[in-house]
Amino acid sequence: MIDGLVRDTRFTTFDGTLSLATKHQRPDRFSHLESPDSTLHRIPRGGGYSYSASSFGENSLVQEMTCFNRFIDFNSETLTLKLEAGVRLIDLMKWALPRQLHFPVLPGYPLITVGGCVAADVHGKNPYKDGTFSDWVKQLTVFHPQKGYQSCSPEENSTLFAMTCGGYGLTGVITDVTLQLATLPTPWIALSQHRVGSLEEAVRELSSCDADIAYSWHDAAAGSNFGRGIVYVGQWTKNGALPKPMKYHPMTANTRARLPISAWNGLTARVANSAVLLQARYKSKISVKGVMAASFPFATNVYFHKLFGRPGLRETQFLVSEDKMGECSHALQKLVCDTGAPTMMLSLKRFKGVQKSLSMSGTGYLVAIDSYRNARTDLFMHRLDQLILDVGGQPNLSKDSRMPGEVAELSIASFAQFKQGLFAYDAARTMRSELSRRIGLS
Repeated sequence: MIDGLVRDTRFTTFDGTLSLATKHQRPDRFSHLESPDSTLHRIPRGGGYSYSASSFGENSLVQEMTCFNRFIDFNSETLTLKLEAGVRLIDLMKWALPRQLHFPVLPGYPLITVGGCVAADVHGKNPYKDGTFSDWVKQLTVFHPQKGYQSCSPEENSTLFAMTCGGYGLTGVITDVTLQLATLPTPWIALSQHRVGSLEEAVRELSSCDADIAYSWHDAAAGSNFGRGIVYVGQWTKNGALPKPMKYHPMTANTRARLPISAWNGLTARVANSAVLLQARYKSKISVKGVMAASFPFATNVYFHKLFGRPGLRETQFLVSEDKMGECSHALQKLVCDTGAPTMMLSLKRFKGVQKSLSMSGTGYLVAIDSYRNARTDLFMHRLDQLILDVGGQPNLSKDSRMPGEVAELSIASFAQFKQGLFAYDAARTMRSELSRRIGLS
């Protein structure tokens, strides 16, 4: 008997490319979390915004942690906040901002949960300056059905901590997290934009700027305009009106896919990219935004994702070293233009960190590519996998719903060490997802 309502639910990756039905529980107390048979395969789930199927799997009970959403303790001297793993980022920021505090590492959507951020070890708007999410985690608690509750931190039970941060829920269910907050300099960020003609020009600008926010957007459609784009640079500023509350319409994997067909194709992609560049030409070079709007740009611009419709999209993110970035940008442009790939847009961020577990981290440049789906998509992705291997790139598993296990094993430096440690920690492999099956960790 499992306490807490269990039902059959169909889960879909946020990119819309994989869907399956399995058992689903939403525990709202520890007894519900503990009640299933300890040998039952399971996997934790947060907000469900991963592009890979890291939070559901065939014959695995999905334990959705969104009801574990309480704030537990705050230390005003150290600025550390202990909260449950189901707290959403928007609720974290709504709590922090009135207290003149903020959290520096925020991915692009406000309904992602803190536990999900730890599990994928996500990055924010300037990973070169701020690192990844786990760099700001002081302590966490993991529940494993055969091992109970285990506290870990960089100093205590450090091996489990390192495996859990970027471990995609495979070490157990994260129940609470202690975060290091930072003092809020001001409520406003001045975001400037500079047009660039190529990826190489964007790399030069990103490498020379010292900013609080730094990333670029580029036209990635096949053709002569490939690489044209905009570099966005943000700095804290005191010159702004009182920020208005951020208004947005919550989006899920299901609401994203309401259109029966995709509106994106070669023509519409080129038109949309040209419109973005044209708007940037006449728009003010500097705009002042509230922290929420600057941190969650996709929340107020849902149409990009919704227009992919039910067919969905393919996204790939990978990290490439600074000395290989020039080779990578040339090879990528050649690949896209030679194949007429269904690519739409591309973005760059400068990165600095230490790679551990399965997470994407290191020093170099993050390349993110979004593609619509057509007859050429799978072939392009296969050739892109080879390009990543050729330039020594490191993929972001949370953003790729189809990367083969052999590519992940070859491209993630700590993959073999993580696999060995995981099988030693849990020989029965109780925690299982579609992602873990695909890359050989089930």
